[in-house]
Amino acid sequence: MAEEKKDTTKSKAPKKTEAVEEVKVEKRFCTKCGKELKEGEVCDCSSNESASANNSSSINGDAIVNTCKDIWHTILNVFKKPATTVSEEANSKSSNKSIILIIVLAISFALYLMAMFAGMAKGMESAANSLWSLSQTSIEVPYFQIFIYGILIYAIMAILPVVAAIIVAKITKNNNFTFKKAFNLYITSNAPMVFVYLGMAIIYLLNVSLLTVLGAIATLIISLFCFFNFILGFNAETKIKEDKKSYALTGLITFWIIMIVVAFLIVVSTIAGNLIDELPNNSNDINDIFNW
Repeated sequence: MAEEKKDTTKSKAPKKTEAVEEVKVEKRFCTKCGKELKEGEVCDCSSNESASANNSSSINGDAIVNTCKDIWHTILNVFKKPATTVSEEANSKSSNKSIILIIVLAISFALYLMAMFAGMAKGMESAANSLWSLSQTSIEVPYFQIFIYGILIYAIMAILPVVAAIIVAKITKNNNFTFKKAFNLYITSNAPMVFVYLGMAIIYLLNVSLLTVLGAIATLIISLFCFFNFILGFNAETKIKEDKKSYALTGLITFWIIMIVVAFLIVVSTIAGNLIDELPNNSNDINDIFNW
């Protein structure tokens, strides 16, 4: 039985060529960042920039707050654990905290001087008015001048002990005791003086005799506390032979006291001289009392 062969070849239909119409779409880009945008899309680069700006401002704000907290804790730790705190700050790689502290100390010292000389001016006014009862003497205190003097004097009072400590360290062959270490050591040791200066400024403004006496005693005690913190810190950070240690520390103390006394006398004499010069100019011609 013969098998019929089926034609398996499929007839291929001719392909129809369809005409493809090209549609040109105009591309859009952001004018700020250059990002390609789809139809109807709005770039969010502006919102991102504002968000990043807000983030940076919040970060800067947080950094300032953290720095203030760090400085506050450092001042308190000088009271709680002075030796450890002074040693840690002296060996710190950065001096940013000490720079901020010296600015705060200088401003508070200037405010202290302003309040002190304002109290002195009131005392001189009261004395003049009681001496010449028919006159009304008024003294204008040069607050801005006193403020500038206070900052400059404190800067000098802070730098000179640091220089003295470096000189003594070099003489005793302590080359590892650098200016940065001496600066951090001195400023950290004197950090509690911020409370003293601001507290005494308030006391002088209140003009209460008992508070003035108590404030002077507290100032002396805290000043000695800061003084010994610096001396003990210097002793801990330097290696001086036992036979020469007493001479080195005595020389450092003597030099420091002389510089403080000289600087204070210069400030007092300069500002007091200006106040005395202003007295006849701002009074109501006291000499006329005896001419009537």
